[in-house]
Amino acid sequence: MKRTLLIVCLVVWASVGSAQQPTSRHSCWDIDIPYTPSRHIPYSTRVPDQKADSGAMLVEYGMQFLGTPYRYGGKTPKGFDCAGYARYLYLHFGHTLPPYSGGQYEVGRRINDTRQLRVGDLVFFSGRKATRSVGHTGIVVDADGSGGFRFIHSAVNGGVIISHSSEPYYKERYIGACRIF
Repeated sequence: MKRTLLIVCLVVWASVGSAQQPTSRHSCWDIDIPYTPSRHIPYSTRVPDQKADSGAMLVEYGMQFLGTPYRYGGKTPKGFDCAGYARYLYLHFGHTLPPYSGGQYEVGRRINDTRQLRVGDLVFFSGRKATRSVGHTGIVVDADGSGGFRFIHSAVNGGVIISHSSEPYYKERYIGACRIF
């Protein structure tokens, strides 16, 4: 009887302790990231019923990091690189992305026509040398339906910022897009 009571107490104690600060473990990073609900999104709407809402919630959450400095290999709010930023945001909503842009380009559903982009879609660009290999990731903030879009990303110059696909630097380097939600 005492043994059963002790086991029940330990189980209850362990479940209460873990409920206070749940974490996610990720094999690629091998770190614990505490779950912190967004200050801008009511808890009751954290798991949306519609996929379009998921993209909007992702972008809304991501906006709080505007101005966060760029950091090569960065994957936390102390500093992000482009892939680390995208991964951090999607992870907050339960989707694990690869830790680098090229790997992120290989997941999700490919979107071949920029007129079909939706808020929250991942967009990909070549790196600084304008090759055809993926070197940069962004997340669509809004799309005009005619192929133009704004995207949030972590840039070497400026950290987390919003850019437009019509800017010459990005226009000549656009490679493609994919949808996760």
